[in-house]
Amino acid sequence: MQERHGELYIFTLLARIFSVEPTPEFLRELAALHLPADTEENTPQGMRRMVEVVRRHGDGIEELQEELSMEFARLFLGPIKPVAIPYASWYLSESRQLMADETIDVRRRYLETGMAVKDLYSTPDDHIGIELEFLGHLTGEMIAAHEAGRQERLKDLESARDGFINEHLKQWAPAFIATILDSDADAFYKGAAQLLEESLMISG
Repeated sequence: MQERHGELYIFTLLARIFSVEPTPEFLRELAALHLPADTEENTPQGMRRMVEVVRRHGDGIEELQEELSMEFARLFLGPIKPVAIPYASWYLSESRQLMADETIDVRRRYLETGMAVKDLYSTPDDHIGIELEFLGHLTGEMIAAHEAGRQERLKDLESARDGFINEHLKQWAPAFIATILDSDADAFYKGAAQLLEESLMISG
């Protein structure tokens, strides 16, 4: 289950990064992370990339935070059209519309596994941040089921998580990731996109 704890941390971290602008406190936490040696297998290179960006700024965390807040808005909010639209329905629906059938399907998956969406009806359910929060929720429940010896519950959760990753997230997230990596995005957000890519490769 140690691997699951690591996945829980990464999914929670990525959900935070793609949902809201970073705070100085969040950036300081990243800078203080202990990363394994670069020669170790399975070293998350995307994580390393983000941490290096923050550490290069040293004591200038507040300045970096302002820069990343503006970059977050440019990449994911607009004002006219974001660089990387963070909604699954944009990539999956033929009409390129938000709140399409894909959004309703995602909401159904949330309800079936008992996750309450904090920003329900204010942010579409298929936002990348909420979908990553859902993966974190499922992973946390898997850890709890394992610790409680509830094997049937664990199998159901594993099936739900793998199904969500393979049947849904992997059908659109690669295009979202590629848009960020191929753009002029700040290295911090390219690192986040790379970490998301690495996480999907080993999950599901």
